[in-house]
Order: sequence, then structure tokens, then C-alpha cells
Amino acid sequence: MDKRLNQDFHFERAGLRLKNRAVLAPLTHNMSQDNGDPSRAELDWLARCARGGFGMLIAAATQVQPGGRCWQGQPALMTDAQQAGFAELAQQAEANGALALIQLHHGGVRAQPALNGGAPVGPSAMAAGDRYPLGVQALTEAEILGLIDAFVRAAERAHGAGLHGVELHAAHHFLLCNFLNPLLNRREDEWGGSLANRARLLIAIVRGIRARLPRTFLVGVRLSPESYAKVQGISLANQLALAGLLAKEDIDYLHFSMGDSFKEVDGDRGKGSLLTAVHEGVAGRVPLMVAGRIRDADSAGLALAGGADLVAVGSAAIGNPDWMQKVSRALPLRQPPFAATLLTELGFTASALDYLGSLPGLVAQNEKVGAL
Repeated sequence: MDKRLNQDFHFERAGLRLKNRAVLAPLTHNMSQDNGDPSRAELDWLARCARGGFGMLIAAATQVQPGGRCWQGQPALMTDAQQAGFAELAQQAEANGALALIQLHHGGVRAQPALNGGAPVGPSAMAAGDRYPLGVQALTEAEILGLIDAFVRAAERAHGAGLHGVELHAAHHFLLCNFLNPLLNRREDEWGGSLANRARLLIAIVRGIRARLPRTFLVGVRLSPESYAKVQGISLANQLALAGLLAKEDIDYLHFSMGDSFKEVDGDRGKGSLLTAVHEGVAGRVPLMVAGRIRDADSAGLALAGGADLVAVGSAAIGNPDWMQKVSRALPLRQPPFAATLLTELGFTASALDYLGSLPGLVAQNEKVGAL
């Protein structure tokens, strides 16, 4: 089938349809309030993206439980006020013919002690060291069950807010990814050991959401296909086997955070692209979304031709919240590095600019660069 970016997409199991295949990726922006409430600036920027033509928007990694926070301006979905804030996102999406989801998250070993009042938690204990100054505390059985409930309750709040679904963040060395990683998960109980046991936490959350919410509510899962940054233990073979398990759990899509959607498989130079390997591994059992260097119409088209069903636009959307409108009309896109003055005009706050400025090549030092 010839897939086109401006072609609609049907989530068959949920009975929901996207007007196109362009998705706003869940972007860290540091704009939420200190208590996790979504801020006015954050909601306004998401509304701008809804008006900009994306078929689906996924809000940034959002806390489900105290203790899992990774950055100061991280949103949360644990209170009535936070639910009411995200209800506005749902309304803006509906008004612009888009679907809106929220990404549910716990930082795991990456949670910041200064923001959480203590050491991070993970599947297994780790001694204090350079990477983890306070060490890592192993979750107890009761804490794991409480964590599952926290994810499910956050999904219920998302549904109550009128959002169309949730994405479970099991990538990038965060908690759900920690459990999947055999180098970090050294448990000898039902939550560790075999792939099925290491995936038990993630699958229990999926099943809990499915048991308590209508089938029209979308559930997606974000995965890293390979090891992330300097952290080892995530292999492509493991992740594709996991994809097979998840496809049996009535999820609506898998979102692979590729880093570069067009790179070769790590350690397998000359034998094909990562996208091809992921596409063949998923084998059409569940819709496939990919993120990573989806910058313009050409790269989006290459990803769709290579097997993706949906493409998630990340850094390109920072300076182009109207990315889909521009691409549809063959209008030029603003290119990074983006001028800070431009980003301010688009609604990013000072805290957001501080964070975005720490990412290589995203914010220009020369204010004239990046503006059209």
C-alpha cells in the first residue's frame, strides 16, 4: 500500500480515525508549573500545534506518581486541577479535528533526587556512584502494584479529561524501560528474569487500562529499539520480541523512538536500516509510529515508504508548530537552529528556552538564524 502523509489513518480496534499521518511527538519543554500543573503557555503552545494541522498530538512525558520526576517543568496528571488543565488540550484538539493523547511516565533510575526528595527507584538496587549519587532503591512487590495502579489511575484521569488515549513511556532509560533491561533488572521474582517477566509490569499496566476504560480509548507504547546513550542492555532482538508480546495485548500502536529513523542497525553495518528491521520485526501486527529525524515532507515520505504507518515530528515542530500545514502546501519550513526571539514569539517561556538551548543545534546564538 502506498502511504501518504496527508492520507487519513484508521485505528481499527478503537474505531478512531486520524485526518493525516503526522503526529506531534511528546516533546520535553520545561513549561509546566512547579507542582506539575500544565501552564497557560504549555496549553497555548499545544493549541497552536493543533491549529497547525497535526492529525494527533502527544503531550510531554507526564508524571503518574510522586517520586518519578525528571525535570523541574515536568507536567503531572495526579490531581483534579491537572485533569482540568488537560481537558483544555482535549477541547483544542477536537476543535481542530485532531486527536490528543498524553504520555504517561515515571523516571525510574533517571528521576532526579533533588526533585523527589530521595534516591531514585528501579527494578533492582544499585550502589551509590557517579551516575547515581544516592544509589538506586529496588521497588518492593507492594510498590510495583502501587505503580501499576498509578499508571491506570492517570489513564482514567486522561479519559475523564476527554483525551483520546495515552502512550506508555517505556523508552529512554526511564522506569518501564528499566524493567525491560536485563542489565538493570536483576530480580529473581515474577518481575525479572525472562522477557515475559521483565515485560510483566508494562503488560499489567496495559491490561489494567483495558479493564477499566472503553475500547475507544487509545493505548500506545513507546520503545527504544536499541541501547540509549551510554546505557547498555537494550537490544533490537529483545525489543522486537517484546513487540510481539505487546501486539497480543490489544494495544493500538507501537512508537519506536529511533533517534535516527534512517540509520543502520547498531553493530550491523551494511545489512540494512533500523527502520527496515523494525518494520519487518513488527510485521504489521500493530500500527507502527516512528520518531527520529522526521524533519520535512521528504523524510516523512521515506519513513512511510519504509514501513511506518505514522510519523512523529519532534524538533522540527519546535520552530514549526504549523509543520503539517506548511508541508501540505509545499511552503518552506523554518530550519534549526531557531532564534530565541522566534521561539519566544511562538510561546516558549524562559525556562523552556533554557532547556531547549541546552540541546545541540536547536537554538541559535545569532538571533537572525532560523527565522523566515
